[in-house]
Amino acid sequence: MKKITIISIILLALILSGCNFPGYQEASNDSDDSMATEIAKILTGTPVEISDSPTSEVVAKPTETVDVQETVPAVEDTAEPEAPTATPTPTETPTASPTATLSDTDPALTLGDPDWVDTMDDGDNWPTGYNDYTSVDFSDGYLKLTAETDIDGWRLTWPYLEDFYLEVTLKSPDCEGSDHYGLMFRVPDGTNANKGYLFGITCSGTYSLRRWDSQVMHFPANWTANDAILTGENVVNVLGVMADGENLTLYINGKEVVEVVDSGYLEGSFGLFVGSNNVENLTVWVDQIRYWQIP
Repeated sequence: MKKITIISIILLALILSGCNFPGYQEASNDSDDSMATEIAKILTGTPVEISDSPTSEVVAKPTETVDVQETVPAVEDTAEPEAPTATPTPTETPTASPTATLSDTDPALTLGDPDWVDTMDDGDNWPTGYNDYTSVDFSDGYLKLTAETDIDGWRLTWPYLEDFYLEVTLKSPDCEGSDHYGLMFRVPDGTNANKGYLFGITCSGTYSLRRWDSQVMHFPANWTANDAILTGENVVNVLGVMADGENLTLYINGKEVVEVVDSGYLEGSFGLFVGSNNVENLTVWVDQIRYWQIP
């Protein structure tokens, strides 16, 4: 009887302690401290920094000087001349106004006739008027896109493209420093226009390719100076984008300036954007936009 009692006491002690049963793990103060530390990290964590460094594969082109001249339209005098009262003295024949000289690498020289051209004679292809970010007006043969805030704003036209060469001819008469403007393309949803690529130039002579995902602006090609960009009062620049799948090649006045591999967006609508950092109500004047589809 005494032996049974001793054995029962030993078994009862083992059950109560439980420390030798397979699969049992005792909770420790160290574990509680570790969990509290992790929760604190989550609650007080520092936001992730978005680097301005390009995350896409970029092949930069050299920045040698390109001989490009501004297009200056000839002025036509429409007034009726007075009848001469004497034989007029011959005058020197005026020299023709210069035209834009583009690089011989300009894709437009080899692509043939474009599939679509808008010479901006009217607003049939664009939403006009005012919104919170931009206003659009058509006058003097230009689309005039004006920044209404210091946040980049854009307007889109209706064609929806996959692979293409897209080209725009534009200028900004009043423009300073980091004020910028250019093409927006491959916008997946034209009704919201909250995603897409932006290829633009600044008035100080830099270009970039940005990708907007509706939350963060990424830089497949960061702001870079290039001699192909014309700067100064009333200069005209031609921007071109060759989009072939994930391969994006950027041109300025016919010169290839950078190649980027980026698969963020592979098709979509296109349009124009403007961003004012210095000049209030910065306006970009767009003379022509056209594209060629790539089979």
